[in-house]
Amino acid sequence: MEYGGWLMMRTGLISMAALGGIVLWSSTVRADIQHTIGKGHTIQAIANRYRVTPKSIIEANRLKDPRRLKIGDVLTIPGVNPPKDKDGKAKGKEKDGKAKAGKDKDAKAEAKSFAAKPKTPGVIHVKRFASTEEVDLRITDKRGKIAAATLKSMEKMLRFPSGASHPVEPRLISLLGIVSNHFGSRKIEVVSGFRPYTPTQYTKHSNHNHGKAIDFRVVGVPNEVVRDFCRTLKNVGCGYYPNSMFVHMDVRESSAFWIDYSKPGEPPRYNAANVDADEGTSDVHGDSQPSANTAPPETTPEPPPGSETPTNESDTPPATKSSDDE
Repeated sequence: MEYGGWLMMRTGLISMAALGGIVLWSSTVRADIQHTIGKGHTIQAIANRYRVTPKSIIEANRLKDPRRLKIGDVLTIPGVNPPKDKDGKAKGKEKDGKAKAGKDKDAKAEAKSFAAKPKTPGVIHVKRFASTEEVDLRITDKRGKIAAATLKSMEKMLRFPSGASHPVEPRLISLLGIVSNHFGSRKIEVVSGFRPYTPTQYTKHSNHNHGKAIDFRVVGVPNEVVRDFCRTLKNVGCGYYPNSMFVHMDVRESSAFWIDYSKPGEPPRYNAANVDADEGTSDVHGDSQPSANTAPPETTPEPPPGSETPTNESDTPPATKSSDDE
């Protein structure tokens, strides 16, 4: 019995040691992380930063042409070592709760830091994306109504690239005024406004077809902050496009929110089924609309099929921002 008891105790100790080894290994296992492409970034430079191979990044993201990176796109970096603490040890799960709480606190502080007293209350500064065209518009007249001149000017600013336009819903202008005032009268860039109906659009009844929607960004304010504020507005459709460069806002009878993870040229990939989305990313970045955060059209030919994928930094031109006019 003594021998049997000793054997069972020894077996238990070995099992606990093995289990401890498994837990220790799992806490230091490598993980995938996300990297947002910035100006001048290349596959080789990104790989060097995270100490992985360019090939692993290309395969993880299924990049067809790694020489053409788009600013703002997010890459998955596979097999990256977890961050270390001051003692050189991997940070364990016990710190995850504190990290998340700290992240939420930072996000709230960041949102608050962009809110400011309007410098020109009641006046919105509007600019068409990728152009020099801009205008300052007083939202209401002395009677508190949207001025006729403002409606006409906004219709022009939200016109389709072909020149086609549509009267703008007055409440949409009022909402833009609220957004402008909240962010200290920062300039609002129009990425897309009115769009004529086309059979190829993903959303058959888009508010863009009726002058009731706008895709925009607030200069100097992260889209995530703009998104969160727009979601506080009543009877507003708010769309977030993390792989593009704008926030969608439209006028509707009841509020809705959606996320589209697709990229230009791809069908929508919404965050949930049956979301009351007003558009897909590719509806915005059509042939006649400048694609978000993309380099200008290149004159160099496409690489022939079966050609070797470049992995050297010298072979991979850096990501650049679009400067094309609409």
